[in-house]
Amino acid sequence: MFRSVFLFCLLLPAVASAADSPHVRGPLYDAISREIGLVDHWPEAGPPILWTRELGPGYSAFIVADGKAFTLFQTTGGMFLIALDVDTGAEIWKERVDWPWQPGGMYPGPYASPTWWDGKVYYATPTGIVGCVQAADGRSLWTVNVREKFGSRGTEFGYASTPTVEEGRVFLPVGGSRAAMVALSTADGSTLWANGEDPVSYCPAYPITLDGRRLVVGFFKNSLVLFDAKTGERVWREMLSSSYDEHAAWPLFDGRHLLIASPFRIGSQLFRFTTTEAGITAKTIWNGRQLSNDVCSSLLHDGSVYGFDLQQAQASTHRTAKGAFKCLDFLTGKVRWETGEVGQSSVLHADGKLILWTESGELILAKPNPERYEELARVKVLSGGGMCWAAPALADKRLIVRDHKRAVCLYLGPPSDLDPARPTYTITATENHFDWTRLVPKEPDYANDAPRADEIAVWFAWSVGLFAIAFRIALTLGLDHTVHGWRRQVFGRLALLLFITLCYGYYHLCMAVGYAMAWGFLFGFVPALPFAVVANRVANPKLRWLLDGLGFVIYFWTSALFPGVKANWGE
Repeated sequence: MFRSVFLFCLLLPAVASAADSPHVRGPLYDAISREIGLVDHWPEAGPPILWTRELGPGYSAFIVADGKAFTLFQTTGGMFLIALDVDTGAEIWKERVDWPWQPGGMYPGPYASPTWWDGKVYYATPTGIVGCVQAADGRSLWTVNVREKFGSRGTEFGYASTPTVEEGRVFLPVGGSRAAMVALSTADGSTLWANGEDPVSYCPAYPITLDGRRLVVGFFKNSLVLFDAKTGERVWREMLSSSYDEHAAWPLFDGRHLLIASPFRIGSQLFRFTTTEAGITAKTIWNGRQLSNDVCSSLLHDGSVYGFDLQQAQASTHRTAKGAFKCLDFLTGKVRWETGEVGQSSVLHADGKLILWTESGELILAKPNPERYEELARVKVLSGGGMCWAAPALADKRLIVRDHKRAVCLYLGPPSDLDPARPTYTITATENHFDWTRLVPKEPDYANDAPRADEIAVWFAWSVGLFAIAFRIALTLGLDHTVHGWRRQVFGRLALLLFITLCYGYYHLCMAVGYAMAWGFLFGFVPALPFAVVANRVANPKLRWLLDGLGFVIYFWTSALFPGVKANWGE
């Protein structure tokens, strides 16, 4: 406890106000807020809504400092860092920082959250651009593309690490040669130190204090590494895996023990660190599959871990994740309780309460009770705007949440504290979009894996059957090559329109079930195109159909095998 208070005092000069939330995990990187005076329950309609704000896609969370709320989002015109008035939601400034990332793709928009430190805001974009702007007006001070400068490895889906800023240093996992972890100067972005050879992942740099020494934890692709925060010296390293892996959830630390939780149903591992004359050593206290984290991190409070155990390989982009919300004993790993009443959630502790923000847009208030799950209140806030994976930001009793369309600011203090003349709102969250997942009964466990041979064969058989039916209909209607004139033109254009519609529909089906192939099926048209061109110029009907059929077979199997070939190229 004394160590935490001492560290907090060190950070105070760089923090604008005790009511602020300058980092996505708070000033001590533990998702524990110093807020007090929060209510214990809400009316059925939920807490008062102070403001809403339309935004574009993005997984970036809000941070709050100096009366401003900052986040990243994108539109078709670019990616933007924006500052809003925390009390009204009015735009103060907006700075374009990059091009839009994967618009229309599986994970569109920025991933990292901004960080406030000493009157400046630091950000990172998926292309690897790390920058610093003045918090007051958004004026850009410097930018560095860390993927280009250091040769990043392990962030193929886009750079996603929130900048961690302390004492004039911006800590970033990069994954370059001799630059697994780097420290940039807050003044100009110059390199203060770079060290390590490990490919990284998506978890930000995590500062801890061990026996009075400030260290930076790198939860990398295949390893867990500790660096000296001042010098960059690598002081400890542990290999975790050897093949493809990824980590996004923040580790948990109590001053001696460090807990890491991984996706892919791998589970968790608790290390106990000891400082000796020979250096830092670690011992595994427990490991097991009782808690797997992906995009939402867990919380450590009073010796208990609260978090969602993901019981599928990865979090789904269009379906709520399978799993259970759990409470574990930190030092033993024993599951104290679990519940299916809470989905995958970001967890925040404030004023003796757990604030749970679920990926489906529900806000839940619960007690941090190690004996049982005890819910106090629940309300649906957002829906229809994609998964709510951005962590909530709490400052001055105001909680800001977002999805890919909208940001909402809720007041969690007593409503009587608000100015009676101030208008407040309630939101009725309704599902107003078509759920494409209804058309497909199965979602792949590993969204980025190539389909199996037996799956491809089944698809091919269905396709051949459907084409046989279409061929019979065409013959019945007389739509063969003997049709001429306006009828041929009309049916040709209708067929082209139907073809484009089917392609667009298939793309949405791929996205709906989390299949990362997306538009990749179009690749098969390249080798099939010559056969279609020749078939169009052949007069013999049988030869025409033979060439058309051969072109389809080449298209189908090329498209079906393309994801696997692409994956092998990446390795």
